[in-house]
Amino acid sequence: MLYDITREKNVAETPEEQVRQNLVNWLIEKLNVPESLIKTEFALSQLAPNEKGRLDVIVANPNSPDLREPWLLAECKAGKTNLQSLEAQVNKYLKVVRPLHIVLAIGNEWHFLSKKGNGYCITPSITYSKESSSEP
Repeated sequence: MLYDITREKNVAETPEEQVRQNLVNWLIEKLNVPESLIKTEFALSQLAPNEKGRLDVIVANPNSPDLREPWLLAECKAGKTNLQSLEAQVNKYLKVVRPLHIVLAIGNEWHFLSKKGNGYCITPSITYSKESSSEP
C-alpha cells in the first residue's frame, strides 16, 4: 500500500500509482506546490456532469478558483503506453479543462507542455510560483 497525501488514505501500490505518487511528491518537494492545490484521481464529472473519466493529477491555479482552468493537468501511465495514446487521452480532457501546463508521465519519462495561445508547446521543464501561475 502507498499513502496518498492528497486523498489522505492508503491506496493500492500499482505501477501506475507509483508514477502518480512520484509526480505528486515531485510537485510538493521540488516545485513547492501546496498540497492543498493538488487532487489525484479527480472525477471529470465534478466539472462537467456528463463527462466520464478521472484526471490522474490536477493542480488548482491559486489565482483562479475554477478547476476548469487549473495550473497543471497530468496523466500518468506505468510505461506500457505510447506517448500518442496518452496525448489522445489528454485531448479528451482538454474539452473540459484548460490547464497552463500538462505533464505526460510514462514511468520515469516525463514530457512537459505549456499553454501558448490556443494550444500547447513542448517545454523542457515547468516551475511553480503563486505569482507565475497565470498565463503570460
